[in-house]
Amino acid sequence: MKKPILMSLLLTPCLTSAMSSGPQEPEPQVPDEGQVNFIAVGDTGTGEEGQYLVASAIHAVCAEYDCQFAIGLGDNIYEAGVDSADDVQFEMKFEAPYADLDFPFYMTLGNHDNGWFSGDGLDNDKGEYQVDYHYKEDRTSDKWQMPARYYRFTAPLDSEAPLVSFFSLDSNPLAAVSDPDPVYRQSRYYRVQEDWIEAELANTTTPWKIAFSHHPYISNGRHGNAGWYDGVPAFGYAFYDFVGDNLCDRFDLMISGHDHDLQILPPVKRCEGMTQIVSGAGAKQRPLDDVNRNPAVFQQGDTLGFMHLSIDGDELTIRVFTVSKATGEYALAHTHQINR
Repeated sequence: MKKPILMSLLLTPCLTSAMSSGPQEPEPQVPDEGQVNFIAVGDTGTGEEGQYLVASAIHAVCAEYDCQFAIGLGDNIYEAGVDSADDVQFEMKFEAPYADLDFPFYMTLGNHDNGWFSGDGLDNDKGEYQVDYHYKEDRTSDKWQMPARYYRFTAPLDSEAPLVSFFSLDSNPLAAVSDPDPVYRQSRYYRVQEDWIEAELANTTTPWKIAFSHHPYISNGRHGNAGWYDGVPAFGYAFYDFVGDNLCDRFDLMISGHDHDLQILPPVKRCEGMTQIVSGAGAKQRPLDDVNRNPAVFQQGDTLGFMHLSIDGDELTIRVFTVSKATGEYALAHTHQINR
């Protein structure tokens, strides 16, 4: 049974349990009350060695820095999504690789999750099965969190005054070629999701607001900027408009995947006030395309990796971790701070 597309939800991130894989592993840090620590990782769902190497590195980093939850940035199941909530790929490409990670993953949909053939993104009905999996009673764990195609949650929920609101967006119907299904047709889907954001923002009082989606607004990777994806004029223009009309100067941060690299991009003139992160190297790697397309605080391709983010009061710290595909060794490549 398919669940409603629209949902507003406040979810409680679980605290990571202490991990012990050896005597030299650092003791996990206990976050201060009100502090939010989480992982951002995308383009993960291969079930192959790269995904396992990144998962192992996340396990080690979370033992040192604490992780309350992760956000999964789409392309959760390669190459063309799943065919039902009972599809064995959920086990092979999510549950098994992340078996050692004891916290929830708040997921969003990518083009490969909605594909007829590979990453065409033209069958958005397939994304509904990933929503259905959230409600499946006999799944291996309850880590997979996707209560609707787009939704909101706050963290930490155990505080009387949550610090941050997360908005999981459904970018695929707006970034791909318009779906022939009227439910996902771009003009309609634009209006419905826009109305949802407006209603949610009216009830949002947290100091920090973070959006996450599969498709980036700007990127120096192969797919490039919205409105010019893959070098095609106007490709993704609906998503370009959607971000500009609804997120810019209203959200502090937008986190995306799609490009298989790691980028921190400061606000641009046409989208003031909102930093953009691309963290799509969770299982695959690819070189950057044009390092001068957009100004960058940090950018690196040809490596696996992920990001750890920590919000404490008016300060947000982004730590970029790279992971060697050859050895699995991970390294802190860059640290960047944003102050409100």
